[in-house]
Amino acid sequence: MQRWLTILFLLIPALLSIGAGKKAPPILVSFHLEASQEDGPKFSIPVKLGSQGRQYFFSRTPVFTEKDIAYYYPFMSKNGTSFGVGFKLKARAAQELKGVALNHQGKLLGIRVAPVHYSAVMIDRPDNAGVITIWEGLTQEDLKTLDKIIPHAEKVIRPGGGPIP
Repeated sequence: MQRWLTILFLLIPALLSIGAGKKAPPILVSFHLEASQEDGPKFSIPVKLGSQGRQYFFSRTPVFTEKDIAYYYPFMSKNGTSFGVGFKLKARAAQELKGVALNHQGKLLGIRVAPVHYSAVMIDRPDNAGVITIWEGLTQEDLKTLDKIIPHAEKVIRPGGGPIP
């Protein structure tokens, strides 16, 4: 009996260490609330945005990630040289977005598409559609990366059949 207990105590740490070596996949799309410089480097990230490169700070902890996105829809931006994307959030995340919009009106919502693209939208009113939009700045390569992790709107089928318009 004592021999079995010894073997069991030796096997448990070995089995637990197998799962501990796996890394979580990196987050490629994340949405962050505006923070302040006073929050410190542990809680906020400095980001330069706009043509003048104005300094903003965003929370390190994302409000939403790609796991909260039901599908995305790309479009050509107004500048004609880059793409924009509309992200349709899943039902639970869409409800959370309403709460975020009510509690943080007038702040920015930073949108990061790894590894380099960062943009922001102003939270001006509650959103009933559950859609967050990047208006410009994405490349064809960014869209290929998004296609690997998030369903394209054309691939999402409505219950009645046919693609989502």
